[in-house]
Order: sequence, then C-alpha cells, then structure tokens
Amino acid sequence: MQLKKIDIYHLKIPLCMPFKHHLAEHCFAENLIVKITTQQNVFGFGEGIPREFVTGEKLSESIAYLEETLWPQVMGLLIKQPAEAANVLSEIFTIEKIDRAPAICCALELAVLDAAGKTWGMSVADFFGPKDQSLCYSAVLPMTSPSVFNDMLHQTRDAGMNYIKIKVGDDRGLNRLATARKVLGPEVDIRVDANGAWNANEAILRIGEMMAHDISAVEQPVEKTDFNGVRHVAENITIPLIADESLCSQADAERLAVLGAQVIFNLRLSKCGGMLAADRIYALGHSHGIASQLGCQVGETSILAAAGQQFAITHQLRYLEGAYSKYLLMEDIVDQPLSFGQAGSAKASSLPGLGIVVNENSLQRLSVMHRVIS
Repeated sequence: MQLKKIDIYHLKIPLCMPFKHHLAEHCFAENLIVKITTQQNVFGFGEGIPREFVTGEKLSESIAYLEETLWPQVMGLLIKQPAEAANVLSEIFTIEKIDRAPAICCALELAVLDAAGKTWGMSVADFFGPKDQSLCYSAVLPMTSPSVFNDMLHQTRDAGMNYIKIKVGDDRGLNRLATARKVLGPEVDIRVDANGAWNANEAILRIGEMMAHDISAVEQPVEKTDFNGVRHVAENITIPLIADESLCSQADAERLAVLGAQVIFNLRLSKCGGMLAADRIYALGHSHGIASQLGCQVGETSILAAAGQQFAITHQLRYLEGAYSKYLLMEDIVDQPLSFGQAGSAKASSLPGLGIVVNENSLQRLSVMHRVIS
C-alpha cells in the first residue's frame, strides 16, 4: 500500500440543539476530515476535531501543519504488509508531532489505518489485538433548561440506559443531579463532569454534596493545568476522579500515573492524537492500575465514532462515550450513521477498515473548505 493523494475538508455541521458545559457552548460541529488515496485507488478516511480550550489547537493552524509538515513526510509512504502498519505510523507520528497538533495527527493516522484495513480486508481493530470486548455506551446530558433536561432524562430512562454522565459546574448542577437520580432510580450508574469549574477545595465540597445522590465518579473537577489540584481532590474523595482536559498527552499521563486507581484516564482519540497514541496512554495507565474510559468530542461524525468503536472492542474500558451523531448532528456524512440500541448496546461493523461507508456527496455539501494535494 502506497499513498499518493490527500483531500482535506473543513466541515461545519449544525447541531440539533446547543450542547453546553462549563467551558463552551457548541452550536455547530467544526471538524477536519482527511481522505487519502493509495496508488491502488483505495480510499481511507479520518477525522480530527481541534479544540483550542483543550489542547491549544487552532483549526487553521492544524490545516497548515498537515499541508506543510505532515503530508510531505507521509506522501509516498509504503506499507508492504499489515504487520508493518503500527510501527511505521508510530515512527511518523512522534510524540513531538502529536503534542503540536493531535487532532490532525489523529485524522491522518485514521485515514491511513482505514485504507490499510480496506487494502488487506481487515478491520482497524485487527491492528490492535483481539476483538473480545462488548460495547455499551453511556448517555451524556448537557447543561440546559430544567424542562429540556427533564425530557432528556425520561428519554434516557425509556431507552434503558445503564450509564449516564451529567454536566455540572454551574449553580444548578446539584439540582440537576438530584432530579436525575429521582427519575432514573437507584440502579443507574451516574457520574458527573465539571469541565474544570472548581478550585480544589471547592471541588471537594461540591463532590461531598453530590455523594448523597450516589455518583460513581467525577470528571475534571479542576482546571486542566492544575495538576496539584487534581492530586489534592483525588486524595480527598472516595470515588475515582476522571482526568479529561488534564490528560491530553503522554507527559500528562506520566504525571497523573502516580495517582494509581484514584484516577481514570479519559481517552478521546482526537485529543490524544489518534488510536496509537491512545493505546500507549492506555497501556501506561494499565501498568499503574489505572482504568480508562473512551470519551468523545462534541459533534463527532461517524468517522471518529467508528474509530472509537474499533478501539473499544480491543480495550477494557470502564465507560464508553460516542456514536451520538443521531442525537447531535443535523446530518452525518456516512450512509449508515453509528448509533446504539436499547440500554446503550451496540455491535461493531464487520466491514473492513473503520467499518463505515462515507457519503462523498454529503461530505462535499457540508464542507466550507476542500483542498487536494497530490
């Protein structure tokens, strides 16, 4: 398999409703899609979503880095057999490159893996290990009005969802949680996500109040760079702390590893720089007794969701988020958007590569920018 051409798309897709948390309110999905073409005319697709408030990436800078640095190094890349793929890609997507532009590294890596899988009739999961993990997704509920939140809760209950994440950090967070427990009952696993809303001492106080509603974990209670605060909170609560914005890189993972089982790693593929980088962070955590969950970016299309699914079936994950395009996007860019059924259950695609079929008419129509480099 040898790479010969790349198409770069900037998508802007309206959301079905605003999705709000402490750090941002999203009304559109702004995603970067990469399509690579091999000498054998096999296509591979990948996706990344730069989030400046998470990783410091700007979308325009990510595109420039792809055009000026990454693609010139990847153009003409030859992978002779499947066993070479992971090692070749790891040599290209170094920690230095991923730290600079994780989202676009993710998009390009996924496109190569998708093309490789299609070339050799393999799923992307086959590059990572046995496909022996089941899929059970969580529902994620944003900050919204009490009436809309109540409607969402009843829809979630009727769907039989067993795992729920609720956005908190505003002055209605505790009431939102109390309402959720009342509607959903005692058996549903509820965790909360503050997106860095509190300082460490305030976080300990707020989490203590929320414990009355039997929460299972708290995600990112303090600001992303406050590693001392993360440690202080983790050592003073009785439930796991999920590191999200504080866990973007290998260096972040190494810094957090000292907390052991007190912390859970939230692996978002775009944030971490791709599947191979997420796999390395997962392995580091596992060696320190740290569990991981699969997170997602608000507004992912089914390309990133499919990559998350392929990752999930080869890794033991505490929680699984993603496949939300049916609920969030006005339109997806694949023929059969990924979703989940009753109780959050899903089955991975049996198609090669990422297991999806991209609708290129939709891709073109939803793009606000398209460039081709050959």
